[in-house]
Formats: sequence, C-alpha cells, structure tokens
Amino acid sequence: MRRPHVSASPGWALADGRKGAIGTMERGPAIFAGVVFALFGGGLLAWTAVRVRQRQPVAHGVSPVASATLAGLVSVIALIIGTWCFTRL
Repeated sequence: MRRPHVSASPGWALADGRKGAIGTMERGPAIFAGVVFALFGGGLLAWTAVRVRQRQPVAHGVSPVASATLAGLVSVIALIIGTWCFTRL
C-alpha cells in the first residue's frame, strides 16, 4: 500500500516557493526602522540647516564647519538607511 504524498512546504507558501509568513513578519520591524531613521535623518538635517542659516553653532565647543559637516553627513546616512529599510518591504 502506498502512502499519500505529503508536501514538505506549508499550505500558505506562495506560488514561487517563498513562504508568505516570513515577508509578513518582517514588514513591521522594517517599517518601524525605516520610519525611525527617516524621521531622525530629516529632523537632524532640518535642524542643522536652520542652525547654519542663522549662523548659530551646531555643536558648542566644536568648529562650526566640522560640526555642520558631521551633522549633515550623519543625517544623510540616516536617510539612506531609512530608504534602504523601505526597499526591503
């Protein structure tokens, strides 16, 4: 007597073989991380631009050019990471 064929993949697998629950489970953290990085990067970039435009120090006790450059670089990196998180969806 032959045993019935039982598929090794669960019933909720997608047509192309990927599991549907993995993509669903990873969306929440990816969206949260993307929003956090985007808000931080956008806020830091806006704050740095306002401080530079008003000719006020970005960081006290540090060279104005160095602090504005570093803050701008960190904000752009945070925006890039936020964008990358959103592309993972």
